Amino acid sequence: MIYLKAGLALLQASGLVTKLILAGSLLLTATAAYGVWHHKVYASGYARALADIAAEDQRAIGRATDLRNTWRECRDRGGRWIQSEGRCAS
Repeated sequence: MIYLKAGLALLQASGLVTKLILAGSLLLTATAAYGVWHHKVYASGYARALADIAAEDQRAIGRATDLRNTWRECRDRGGRWIQSEGRCAS
């Protein structure tokens, strides 16, 4: 509490230029802190989006592999794959 009172007394005793410099420094510090926080939030969101895309890609690859295996089984049995219906005709 004593430091706060001493700081306020010093601020009242200082000139206009000193007050402007102090206000500018506080504004610059707050802006830098906001910039660092915003960058961290952006970076974490970006990383999560990439992870979601990678997971979706893995699921899509798995579905495509399953469908390809179904098509291959149809062809191996001598069937004919009907693309428009998504089924095998013997």
